Amino acid sequence: GADMVAYQEAQELAEKGFLTSSCCPAFVSYIEKSFPELKQHVSHNLSPMAELGRFIKRTDPTAKVIFIGPCTAKKMEAQRENVKPHVDCVLTFEELQAWIDSRDLDLKSLEEGALDNASYFGRIFARSGGLSDAVAQALKEQKNTEFIANPVICDGIEACRVALMKKQKNLLKENFIEGMACSGGCIGGAGCLTHGPKDKGEVDKYGHEAYEKNISDALAQCSWSTNK
Repeated sequence: GADMVAYQEAQELAEKGFLTSSCCPAFVSYIEKSFPELKQHVSHNLSPMAELGRFIKRTDPTAKVIFIGPCTAKKMEAQRENVKPHVDCVLTFEELQAWIDSRDLDLKSLEEGALDNASYFGRIFARSGGLSDAVAQALKEQKNTEFIANPVICDGIEACRVALMKKQKNLLKENFIEGMACSGGCIGGAGCLTHGPKDKGEVDKYGHEAYEKNISDALAQCSWSTNK
């Protein structure tokens, strides 16, 4: 889902010249409530959750899509009219852990499955700065040499507020606002199993373990067309 969003968001950014990200529902809601005059700049792309859900249901209309992640705001996002058709249920990691405990399941006794078909850039989406890195990579893969992404990476809601105020007053020099309401990005979400400081280096390490090293290769693996 992250690879899909990065590819489309890069195209939209190059076309419009300025954009704010749309993958963090808390950030989008913050713009709508506190900076409504900037709503026009929010990316029209769905979040990775919704984009992948849409792809799954187009592939198999009978499928039920359950999103499991660190974000409590995803529950609110799943109720939006443009997301509701694509996602049936949202759980946090804490809720999943509670369900596992209630069933007395021993995860160590279960066979491990491979998680592939996400590129390095798709895998690092979860940490602050990962989205901007992915968009820059997508522009490169699209051979777009005329447009240069100049992002401001907002790590936490206060950083988001500062960047949005600058844009509101025409003082922002950058052309892309990556907004993450949680400190550190999604890895700092309220639904995580651990709530201490997260090491973004561990996320990057996980990213480097990806079979597909670039976004286009990852999208080709799932037959997702880049011609949209």
